[in-house]
Amino acid sequence: FATTQKHFLTKLNETLVQIVKQEWPHAWENFIPDLCGSYKTNQLLCENNLRILNMLSEEIFTFGKSHMVSKKVVKLKESLNSQFAAIYELCNFILRSHVQSPGSVKPSLIITTLSTLANFLEWIALGFIFETDLIQMLLLHFWDPLEYRIECAKCLNEIACLHDGVQQYQPQMILCFQGVVEKIQQLPENIPQSSAGLAGQHRIFWEVFHNQVALLLTGFLKHHMDAMEAQSGYMMPALKYLVRISMGPNEETFKICVEFWQTFSARVYLQNQSPSFGAMGAGAPLLMDGMRRDANQQRERLKLYAPLLAEVRQVLISKMVKPPEVTIKENEEGHIVRVEEEDTDELALYKMMREALIYLTHLDPEHMENLVLQRVAHECLERKDTLERWCPTMLNHLCWAIGSISGAMQESEEKKFVVSVIRDLLKLCDLKKGKENKAAVASNIMYVVGQYPRFLKAHWKFLKTVIFKLFEFMHETFPGVQQMAVDTFLRICQKCKKKFVVQQSQEPAPFIETIPQHIAQDISELEHLQICTFFEAVGHMISAAHVEQKGRLISLNLALFNEKWQSVLQGLSATGSLENFVQNHQVLREISLILRVNERMVVAVGTACHAQLANIYCDMLKIYKVCSDFISHSTAQQGVQVMNFSNVRLLRNVKRDTLRLVRSFLDAADAAAPEIAQRFVPPLLEPVLADYRSNIPQARDAEVLDLLAVLATRISASISQEVGRIFEMVLECTCDMIKGDFQSYPDHRVKLYDLLKAINAHCFQALFYLPEAQVKLYVDSLIWAMKHEQPQVADSGLQVLSEFLQKLLTSTPSTMNVAFFKQYYFLILQDVLCVLTDTSHKSGFKLQQHILLQLIVAVENGTLAEAAPKKQVMEFLFNLIGKSFPTLNQSQVEIFVLNCFNKSRQPAEFQQHIRDFLIQLKEWGSHESALYEADRQAAQDEQQQLDRQLRMQVPGLIPQYDASRQEEMDDL
Repeated sequence: FATTQKHFLTKLNETLVQIVKQEWPHAWENFIPDLCGSYKTNQLLCENNLRILNMLSEEIFTFGKSHMVSKKVVKLKESLNSQFAAIYELCNFILRSHVQSPGSVKPSLIITTLSTLANFLEWIALGFIFETDLIQMLLLHFWDPLEYRIECAKCLNEIACLHDGVQQYQPQMILCFQGVVEKIQQLPENIPQSSAGLAGQHRIFWEVFHNQVALLLTGFLKHHMDAMEAQSGYMMPALKYLVRISMGPNEETFKICVEFWQTFSARVYLQNQSPSFGAMGAGAPLLMDGMRRDANQQRERLKLYAPLLAEVRQVLISKMVKPPEVTIKENEEGHIVRVEEEDTDELALYKMMREALIYLTHLDPEHMENLVLQRVAHECLERKDTLERWCPTMLNHLCWAIGSISGAMQESEEKKFVVSVIRDLLKLCDLKKGKENKAAVASNIMYVVGQYPRFLKAHWKFLKTVIFKLFEFMHETFPGVQQMAVDTFLRICQKCKKKFVVQQSQEPAPFIETIPQHIAQDISELEHLQICTFFEAVGHMISAAHVEQKGRLISLNLALFNEKWQSVLQGLSATGSLENFVQNHQVLREISLILRVNERMVVAVGTACHAQLANIYCDMLKIYKVCSDFISHSTAQQGVQVMNFSNVRLLRNVKRDTLRLVRSFLDAADAAAPEIAQRFVPPLLEPVLADYRSNIPQARDAEVLDLLAVLATRISASISQEVGRIFEMVLECTCDMIKGDFQSYPDHRVKLYDLLKAINAHCFQALFYLPEAQVKLYVDSLIWAMKHEQPQVADSGLQVLSEFLQKLLTSTPSTMNVAFFKQYYFLILQDVLCVLTDTSHKSGFKLQQHILLQLIVAVENGTLAEAAPKKQVMEFLFNLIGKSFPTLNQSQVEIFVLNCFNKSRQPAEFQQHIRDFLIQLKEWGSHESALYEADRQAAQDEQQQLDRQLRMQVPGLIPQYDASRQEEMDDL
């Protein structure tokens, strides 16, 4: 049965473990002794018993926090620890039986025993590991046989990663490390690299094994580095084998090695620096905090590691992954655009490799420079005979590595380095035949120069040459090159903007004054989105000019588009040309482009665009109205089908671009917003609101909601008087659009709650002057958002509701509180409990329980005594939970309700109480990990903050275009 019905047997085991969790130890005290004592019956039964023990261990130690209430987890852990001796005796008996009588124990039983033991080693008493001959037995008898080697390595890895309380067993830990290294030295040297050529199962075995060896060695070195460094005769072979593993083909193993090299190189570098780094102590984001050494010891240590680190540099350079700056794709409209990378595995690997290379550069900048220049020379100049068969892959890896170490060298060394690299790359570009090859080299040139803004700022002639080279690349139509050119242009302008507005030596005028002379030619072959990026870059140049010069420079550089705008207006004003205008695709595209270019200029320059916008504003609103009227008239006559007509889509683009332009301008206005808004907002607001309400749902633009949110934020005093009007014209019809389901109009959903959040934050008092129907609609919309399937919308609703309740309870007169909570307290309480106990809304647990806490604290401290008396609230909760969850008995419900109030003054205890209740309900099934998401996120945020403090002290670690380096962009 055990061999023929494995799936069924597994299900029986899982059922038994669930029973044991309920009955053991109080009602089945001898479960573990009985299970371990039955091993002599037969080996199949013994093997299954070990699987059951393994499952029980995982349920308690791995998943216990999520699946069981906290008190029960503690009790089961104590019970399992107290009875572990019987389990250890069973495992020891099986392993010794094999040692004493090879072949007497089935291989599957030995593998199961080792696997079970590996899961136990993380939490058992250390005496079972270090005060027995377990380690020696594993190394002597279970490493060499291939069928047991991987499971043996897993056991040793668990031992290597132990760190709490192992100080007293350091001699045994060192012996274990020595034994592992001796075993590894017996392995064939070229296996890591050659395993890719092995067949089937052999290749898989060696890849899995090397993955375990990487974990094993890095485990020893991360957690016990000081002890291992003292054993240099074993430490160096271990590091050398890690280098060989790093060369292997397996990506997961490579990631493990890269993480270690990043941490190891950081340790070596930091210990080699002044004591201020060491003073960070336990706060340093390294697993290898170590003792201080004097300068002589550090020099000797660095000399010892130098050959090894040289190999690591070569490996990382040859396998450097793609940086986010060069990731492009085709968008929905068929345009090639740069992609903002999410937190993918590839991006995380790039960040680790980049940091490792920066530390390695600091440790020996001369070797890094020579290594890179040799690689560049070989790739660019020494392979002329193979240019026909040239592949850019190695050049890509090399250039990505070059870009990643920007800022890590001394400025004088960086100058020589960059000039040499760019010179060779330009030679290679000239040597290459074919558009594809030239485009590959051009992309690498642009990436490299864009990564060295410090060098560009210090060398005007080189910077000017680079800019004109980028203008040249903007005419290269091979896919991706033009996008890379405008992106690089933008990045350089952000960092070096002052260089372009100051007259440089031997130049007749500042560079920004000369751009208009050739701007039409520069953008002649760019797509519309790329033209917008181009003018955003020009805008960043202008932003560095003196205030009195900005308006003139904006007008000068936008002259081409201002002329086009006047031409469009003349065509529009011609008698009887309205019908031609709305059908003229080319004109509509031109208008859209003009508005987008102005919007990008506004984003870069800010309020200095006031005069430019004033020149086109009235005419822009007229065009907006023409577009709105035509769309409304068309939909009234022909229905929703007109929304798919090409001219209607272009008209909607014009409307959206208008709204985005005004939104960006007001958002950039800051302190000047009230004065500017008085001029720009009144003529816009009424037609936009009226158009939004009167149109069919498919014709309503989500950008209207976006604009209103910015108005609420920037000019709250003025817009507060219009909140009632906004709710009447926008909130009602938008809620009607989105309340029918959870999928349609996704942009409207997100931006509606951004608007409500802005009104709640900046126009809060205006909410109390709304008609009762609108207040109810506001509350209903927040409650509806809580129940939304899309986490972004649900979290927005929860956040707005939480902030609304907080302000209501702390910033408003009690008379308003009483009236509001008399009507809505129990409604909100019921709906919050509804989503809190619904597994489909698990991601919002933190805010859900916080709102529940707000409601209960307000009752507990007597704030809402008149609107929601404590006794009435407790009875309401008791009845609601009792009806919703009939499987709970009255005592459980009563304890939950009482403890909600008892623990309400200790937020951490209240949160744990809610977690325990949800797990107790069994409503959360396999989703309990979501209950701890907030804790995990807080821990990650703290770790990232500590990591950032360290990175700020190491030149080059903060990327050149990181937001925190914004102030450096103003350097002359």
